Amino acid sequence: MNVEVEWVENTTDVELPDYVERMLGPNFNVEIVHVQRQPRHSPEEWIRKDVIKCKKFLKENPNLVITKADKGSRTVILTAEEYQTKMKDLLSDESTYKKLSTNPTNRDLRKINGMLDEWHNKGYIDGRTQRRLKESSCNPPRIYGLPKTHKENRPLRPVVSTIGSATYNIAKYLSDIIGNIVGKHDFHVRNSFDFASEITGFQTDENEVLFSLDVVSLYTNVPVDFALRCLEERWEEVEQHTNIDKTDFVDAVKLVLESTFFVYQGDVYEQTFGVPMGSPLSSVISNVVMEKLEQECRMQLQEIGIHLKLYRRYVDDCMCIARREHIQTIVDTFNSFHDRLQFTVEMEVGGKIKFLDMMLERADDQINTSWLPKHSNGG
Repeated sequence: MNVEVEWVENTTDVELPDYVERMLGPNFNVEIVHVQRQPRHSPEEWIRKDVIKCKKFLKENPNLVITKADKGSRTVILTAEEYQTKMKDLLSDESTYKKLSTNPTNRDLRKINGMLDEWHNKGYIDGRTQRRLKESSCNPPRIYGLPKTHKENRPLRPVVSTIGSATYNIAKYLSDIIGNIVGKHDFHVRNSFDFASEITGFQTDENEVLFSLDVVSLYTNVPVDFALRCLEERWEEVEQHTNIDKTDFVDAVKLVLESTFFVYQGDVYEQTFGVPMGSPLSSVISNVVMEKLEQECRMQLQEIGIHLKLYRRYVDDCMCIARREHIQTIVDTFNSFHDRLQFTVEMEVGGKIKFLDMMLERADDQINTSWLPKHSNGG
């Protein structure tokens, strides 16, 4: 059988056996069972043996790091030396990270459990919720890197896992509350399928251009103080979904957002600006900030007579259609909102532009869409 090797990108000199490629690729469970004949064993037994052999191979090759690509479904094999060097280079960026001498895990745990006791005493939460949110023991957040295979030299995108950390449960609880007030605008994209349904057949003219705006490193650049002000401005919406007092609620959000430390190879680091990567709260609070940004920027543009024929946003990726002569003013307006929130711009090329996991193409003054293969949507 010919394995779809494009699903596995081996960047090392180590030759991978076919059973390793099968285990690391996404299609082995269906395709291999039907193509390979296994007269003496059930398909499940055959797969089990491949898993055992794959584990043995990886154990014998500890110099290999197996991870996922930053975008798409591709599995990437790196040497441990390359991975560790790139992680250390990433963490050496003193404008973004600094090394700590102590681990703040126990400090955060005491603060959060004390806060939950206070909430229970004030009647904000019942005993069951208090017990569910409290932690008796926890682990510090952990950082790892996903290679950007679509970029030269495969730089790593940092990802932090906060599952099992002191702040995870309370972050999820607060996120669920705030999540009720975001994503309600017409220009919010819920998913690729909704956007594809809306944009297919959308009419344009020859003076209009498709372009996208993307926030540079959103989470490490969202100003916490500004995010809290945005939340307070929308408190009338938030309070419809909680009985927690405004001051206590905002203090809880601040506590989570200011806990930006993580561990790598035994060393403790702290993110020096922005909201914590990997926290369930960071996504929704970033959405609050982005909704404030886009509301004010669109209003400023309308005041000077510039109209965006289309503006849709998914997290920090914005798809726009506007007249060619207005694009620079639009970009400048978005970039002037806050000095930490800066946008890159990508223009259509030959009437085509990628957005999310699809290709948008202008033909006969209307937009057609096609889905990109999962392993190539990060180009």
